[in-house]
Amino acid sequence: MNSTYKQPIDRLKRHMAEYQPQLQKAIAAIAILESADPETDEFCKALADLHVCSTILEPYSEGMLEAIDQFTEDSET
Repeated sequence: MNSTYKQPIDRLKRHMAEYQPQLQKAIAAIAILESADPETDEFCKALADLHVCSTILEPYSEGMLEAIDQFTEDSET
């Protein structure tokens, strides 16, 4: 691998490793929202879990975008 891209790849892998478990939790929460009665505690908990996941995922998404952007920035220099 080109050494210019090693650091962005490492950053991207790190962010994805931390992002993936939260994404799986968010997908599970969405599945509950699709099937649970909105009046149940299960639905409310899934909604709260989805909110937490979204809050956690946002900075990782930004980090992944920054790592991806480094590919084009590095090739321009």
